[in-house]
Amino acid sequence: MYLADLSVVMFHIGDKGRVYRKSIKDYWKWRDFDRIRFSQEVYKLKRRKLINVYKDGKDKYLELTPKGIERLKGYQIEGMVVKIPETWDRKWRIVIFDIPDDKKTARDILRDKLKQIGFIQLQESVFIYPFECKNEIDYLTEIYHIKPYVKYIVADFFDGDDLLIEKFLDEGILSEKMIKGSH
Repeated sequence: MYLADLSVVMFHIGDKGRVYRKSIKDYWKWRDFDRIRFSQEVYKLKRRKLINVYKDGKDKYLELTPKGIERLKGYQIEGMVVKIPETWDRKWRIVIFDIPDDKKTARDILRDKLKQIGFIQLQESVFIYPFECKNEIDYLTEIYHIKPYVKYIVADFFDGDDLLIEKFLDEGILSEKMIKGSH
């Protein structure tokens, strides 16, 4: 939780050169908490090499390490959800990818996240979803450095889409109300 807190504070400080660095004193002002527990948590984060603690003059600073930044990105991905509109625009969002084997972990994470969002897998590397989610896909592909291997397509129609509508209705992603409102 402190790692996530630090990210919130750090991203709002506006110091472009030190965006992942924050004074402990400023953090204490921002959040009311038990300082003993905080010190214990800082020690744990430091031991796990997620943060560095150092002094600059009289002030003590916390700084996210590259490992800490990557862990933080993971937290942002876990909470990712797609905003569902009240009516469906009758367009399909198709994600296709051909990610090399040396990026297998990123490929597996992308597949899992697409399924978690509610995409239906049409083929091994082809997934489909009824709602706008380009920002979420762009975010995932940028974090895992797989953007060149992933394509996002918006389609009005394809053969067999009536079966997909039924699947999305069964999954609770689409509703009759959304479909009726889109005619």
